[in-house]
Amino acid sequence: MALWNRKTILTNAVSDWHTRGLLDETTAANLLADTDTQGSSFSFQNILILLAVICLGFAAMTFVAANWDDMARLTRVAVVLGSMWVFWGASAFFQWRDQTWFAQVFTLGACAMFGAGIMLISQIYHIQGSAKDATWLWALGTILAATFTRSIPALALSIALFTTWSWLEPSMFSWRNPEFQYSFIAYMAVCAALAYWMHSRFCAHLVVLATALWAVPTGIALLDDGFAAFPSAVIGITFVLMSIMLFSDRNTNWLRGFERAVVFFAIGVLGVMCFFWSVEMSNGSKVNAVATPLFITAALAILGTAAFAFLVRARAHPNSYDIIVTAIFTALTFTCMALGNGEPLFFMALLLAASIWIIRMGWRIEYRPITVLGFISFGLMMLWIYFETIGTLLGTSVFYAVAGVLLLAGVFIIPRLTRTPVKGEVK
Repeated sequence: MALWNRKTILTNAVSDWHTRGLLDETTAANLLADTDTQGSSFSFQNILILLAVICLGFAAMTFVAANWDDMARLTRVAVVLGSMWVFWGASAFFQWRDQTWFAQVFTLGACAMFGAGIMLISQIYHIQGSAKDATWLWALGTILAATFTRSIPALALSIALFTTWSWLEPSMFSWRNPEFQYSFIAYMAVCAALAYWMHSRFCAHLVVLATALWAVPTGIALLDDGFAAFPSAVIGITFVLMSIMLFSDRNTNWLRGFERAVVFFAIGVLGVMCFFWSVEMSNGSKVNAVATPLFITAALAILGTAAFAFLVRARAHPNSYDIIVTAIFTALTFTCMALGNGEPLFFMALLLAASIWIIRMGWRIEYRPITVLGFISFGLMMLWIYFETIGTLLGTSVFYAVAGVLLLAGVFIIPRLTRTPVKGEVK
């Protein structure tokens, strides 16, 4: 949560408690004073500086793209390189004055000029290289700059550049770039470490989102070609990651409270991957459902999530319920993947049940985005069942009726079965 949002919530809460008589005048004043000392709000001036630097960066790239014939090559190079060093000078100046945000923003401008310089040199000397290689070089220089200056905007730019690099097609002369950039994981690991070091939740979101945007399309493409190893590994690793994050949440806080955001992204990855796996199997995919890679991945994922389930059961962890259910859904998911035999009904029932669990998980850990994601997935599943399954309206209505009855039964029966009896109470 951003600083200014947190301060606003705290200020409004203290004012409300004081108005309702829950806090006296002195206590409310002390709490408001403490809230004000938590750091200065992010002013609109800071936003304007950031937008101005972004505009200047785009201006430099447009200048290079214009390819002015009337300007000498040396002049064009001098303009771009001079602009880059002006930005570096401004960054050093603001860093010297302890104006960290301005220093970080001007570092971003210097990185943008570095990319414009790469494009300009390639343009002037007609280098027939790969745009993919140029983007990689730009990203590498940017991440080095972000590391030495602890610039969060520069780190965000490097994440965007590495993501763009992973999607660009290599040139016909570029033998260094395979079709799927597995080295992308190493770059994102470095970016994740830098985001952790810089305490940047924004960059952490970008890292997780970029990884998901790389892993999911890569897995779907390989699945379409009949290869099960990578997509099944994505599903298995994501389940284990969910268990780790739920274990860390409200306990060790390894990621300083970012665990719930990772769970949110993990749920999205699992939903998309399981949906496309079901579609591929129902369309008669060439994937061998009982292949050795899938069996090994399933075994490791089930053992990993089961280990966390036994661990939290013994420790009475606050999230023990969801960690145990994660292990159960891991086993059910890989069972459907191996034994589905092209029948989508099993996956539909699994994903429908998972969406209900997601709603409950978000409710239990008090993280609204997960609850909202659960409602969205439930609605999408209902639409998928209506338009793509069972075959007849009568069959669909029966499915909905059974699901509704089971939900109503769960409302009244499950609480009675799971309620802990009071000492001395007769069951």
